[in-house]
Amino acid sequence: MVTNDKAVVTLTKIRKTYGFTAALKNINLTIEKGETIGLIGNNGAGKSTLLKIMALLVSPSSGSMKFNGLDMKDRKSDIKRDMEVLLSQVFLFDDLTGRENLEYYYKMSKRITNPKQAVKEIIQKFKLKLYIDRPVREYSTGMAKKLEILRVSYPTLPEILLLDEPFSGLDVENREMLNEIIVERPPETTVIICSHDFEAIARLCSRVYYLEKGKISQSYLPTEYNKFLNLKD
Repeated sequence: MVTNDKAVVTLTKIRKTYGFTAALKNINLTIEKGETIGLIGNNGAGKSTLLKIMALLVSPSSGSMKFNGLDMKDRKSDIKRDMEVLLSQVFLFDDLTGRENLEYYYKMSKRITNPKQAVKEIIQKFKLKLYIDRPVREYSTGMAKKLEILRVSYPTLPEILLLDEPFSGLDVENREMLNEIIVERPPETTVIICSHDFEAIARLCSRVYYLEKGKISQSYLPTEYNKFLNLKD
């Protein structure tokens, strides 16, 4: 576990239960500012629940969380301002156009001072002109996912970016776009990626944690893919 003075997120004995089922069991995890951390595991291992707890979308049943050394319970509004989360399901308004969706979310974000100008720059940079003024209900899964990625990552990145299965539904071009966003992020931005695909995140993460039955059972450096394969076998 890394030193506390560099920690941006600290989880201590985090548990989450649903009735008699324990989704998470005594999770201890410290993440440094600027790290890219991967959470992997099979379906039902608890990785998405853990990410949602860090995103303040789900409350733990017990345990404590700190953000930059301060208890998250006391600073929820401040923390949410410095955090963006991309969940596995798309959170866009179907009846609004892509442009209207981006402008709406950017107006809600205190990180962005000129939403309309930001959207114009994104349309040009990422070649969105052909479909940006169509209702989102007409978008393909990949098109909607690309818009979601841009919603949470542009024009400025937050202090913490949480990504749940971000590569699902993306074609090769948009996977590379997401890789570039993560690799070229500012050094103070911390990225936490939840995925079942070790290969997809191995080249992006400084460390990968393997969750099994609600516990962190192993951790890996990106170069230790063979170690991961041996565990899976």
